[in-house]
Amino acid sequence: MLIDVIFFGIPFIVAVCLGGLAMREGDSRFGFAGFSWMAYCLFYLVGGREVLLFLGAKSLGTGSWLSIF
Repeated sequence: MLIDVIFFGIPFIVAVCLGGLAMREGDSRFGFAGFSWMAYCLFYLVGGREVLLFLGAKSLGTGSWLSIF
């Protein structure tokens, strides 16, 4: 699905690129950013997809982003 490409594929590519940049440059700040992106990808795989889909469906059903909560 397109939502998987947007919410998982792109962050995964960013995490891999930041990890490679951290290894090439030897700078830990890129490594920390890559780790954060990879942690988000793990969250998405474990159950974050359902959370994001629920919030999106709820916002579309109510017609307003402010009534999510």
